[in-house]
Amino acid sequence: VAGGLRRYLNDRGEATDRLELRAVVPVNLRHEDGFNALGNRFGLVFLGLPVRIASPRERLREIVGRMRALKASGEAALTYAIMGGMAFAPDSIDDLVIDVFEAKATLVLTSVIGPREPATFAGRRVRSMVFWAPQAGRLGLGVSILSYAGEVRIGVVSDAKVVAEPREIVAGIEMELSVLLAEGD
Repeated sequence: VAGGLRRYLNDRGEATDRLELRAVVPVNLRHEDGFNALGNRFGLVFLGLPVRIASPRERLREIVGRMRALKASGEAALTYAIMGGMAFAPDSIDDLVIDVFEAKATLVLTSVIGPREPATFAGRRVRSMVFWAPQAGRLGLGVSILSYAGEVRIGVVSDAKVVAEPREIVAGIEMELSVLLAEGD
């Protein structure tokens, strides 16, 4: 995703050599024994995407390290508690918290592990699935990643004022994945 955004910005003449974008990323807080329970239990972390790093392999290593550190921190649990407390707070406090969260990020980035085997609906095989990252307030870009039956789907939704053609970001992400696959381990 960081590489796709880098390509998108570079194609428009934007300097990326010092650029870091921040994504708000939902993190599952369920224990494995509660995985199939209904409802959501997630917190949010703010992941810096080092768009400035040109090498896809180096960028990936950096992001993996950052995400591991964020998951090991208490950030996701803290944001979960804050969001739970907002249910009891006056609207003015809700608005303030949402403004703080929005100011810390440029985009929403989320991934979901879908069924490993093909699902059926009304007796017919479901060929593909996609979902859209939840958009909130002023965050005008959302990237969703879904695995389903051995495939991965990438969805990009955007405010047209932010990104007029989200397909271009998807194409950049696909190119970055091709480069990573070609490089191998």
